Amino acid sequence: MTAGQITTWALAELERRHFFVWRNNNLSVPGRKFIGLKGVPDIVGFVKNSGLAVYCEVKTVNDKFSEYQTNFLNRAKTAGCVCLIASDDNGKLKLDQW
Repeated sequence: MTAGQITTWALAELERRHFFVWRNNNLSVPGRKFIGLKGVPDIVGFVKNSGLAVYCEVKTVNDKFSEYQTNFLNRAKTAGCVCLIASDDNGKLKLDQW
């Protein structure tokens, strides 16, 4: 599955689980200096009934975590945020805790 397909599924699944989430585009733009925060996950949001922050990284079968992604998720988890990984496990989509 593509990252786009996994992201679409994860957004719907997270909404079903009572999260308010959106896709976070964190890409550099040619000809412009990157000014975002490296490692911010693909999907961000919060738990609807508590306001607790939610971060979800999307990974295809061939994707690997960057050092920035690992550091971000570790820091967020330590702070008490909900940190998830949406991935394709041989054709089965899944959400795992970080």
